[in-house]
Amino acid sequence: MERTIGDDELWLCKLLHDNLQLPVRLLKTDRTVEAVFDSRHGAPAHPLDPDSNTVPAGIFSDDSPYDIPCFSKWNGFDQYVWLRFGELSGREGAIVIGPTVSSNVTDEMLEGFLYDYRISGIYLDSLRDYYRQLPMGYQKSMLHAGTLLYYLFYHRPLDITEVIDCSVPYRRPHALNDELEQRLMDKRLSLSFHHHLNPEKMLMQCIKEGRKEEIVRYYDLIPRENAGVLSRRSQLRNEKNLAICVVTHAMQAAINGGLYPEVAFTASDLWIQHIEELHDVEEVAKAIQEVLFDFAERVSRQRFSRCSKPIAVCQNYIFNRIYEPIKLTELAEVAGVHPAYLSKLFKQETGVTVSEYIQRQKVEEAKKLLAFSDASPLRAASLLNFHDQSYFTKVFKKYAGVTPKQYKDRTV
Repeated sequence: MERTIGDDELWLCKLLHDNLQLPVRLLKTDRTVEAVFDSRHGAPAHPLDPDSNTVPAGIFSDDSPYDIPCFSKWNGFDQYVWLRFGELSGREGAIVIGPTVSSNVTDEMLEGFLYDYRISGIYLDSLRDYYRQLPMGYQKSMLHAGTLLYYLFYHRPLDITEVIDCSVPYRRPHALNDELEQRLMDKRLSLSFHHHLNPEKMLMQCIKEGRKEEIVRYYDLIPRENAGVLSRRSQLRNEKNLAICVVTHAMQAAINGGLYPEVAFTASDLWIQHIEELHDVEEVAKAIQEVLFDFAERVSRQRFSRCSKPIAVCQNYIFNRIYEPIKLTELAEVAGVHPAYLSKLFKQETGVTVSEYIQRQKVEEAKKLLAFSDASPLRAASLLNFHDQSYFTKVFKKYAGVTPKQYKDRTV
């Protein structure tokens, strides 16, 4: 016998709302609302969906997944995270967080949306008023809200990458349907330089290094309203043009990261053809993320395919803990081999010793800190566990050719 929605679900919804300060709804399977938690008194309905039927219809559709949090957008602006529970819990329903917006929705964006969908301009004022009242929720924050919702409901942890894969459908051209690899890097130092980073450069750096999991971190920092106008009349055409620019830059970053040029060019052609066939702004936005993920994943696979498994494990371990002191014995333990054997194998496959490889990786990370943030050379040295400033300067100059200060001055 199925359990009905009860006090546990109501308490969970209230807890989420109180902590996230975002609208939260509890829905029954007949799409009716059991409870609403929203600090906005008299929150307006969407002007184009006054009965609020569209989102519940999607949540309870036949192909909607159970027991996994999903991130979705409606109209390209409204963001939701929802969990449809049933198979694992013994009761039926859904918890919905949202709507939120990830950036300011400008008049130009709304005008392009109305034009693309042939909707009367009389809705412009009501849409503007509606979106001004929605809370801001960066996409990464919404994805983390999904993992929190899952943990509170099922008492089991969930990687954010699992939400990403569920929430961003990989509608790739057929030739791009490669198996995905998941590597979550929550153990890396969480840098809070959001106001000083160049997110576009960091996105391309993620592709160059094959780090798919970090793309969401920087993608959400790009101000959408300042992305440029490549078509004044059509929002869809504008998004397609921007997407093609992203493909071009991502392709070059992947080549710089070691991807074979012919593979990169072919993937680029297929992605552009795919984007041109899309008919919805939201589909184009999803395709942009898929492009970034795809090129980063290809670089990652090509890099790690060149090394044996013990060395690949060590390289990934070093990357994830670059801000920590790393010892040969630690690497040998995670790789499952003897330290002496690992030392010999590492030099044989990479051409450098383990300690030299770690130093090089720390210098590369220091370059990013100096170029993409306001960190001083002293701060970079401290973060990367160089306790002697002069030694950090010596190591940095050995591999970068200049001192940290000279490198910082050149990138400002």
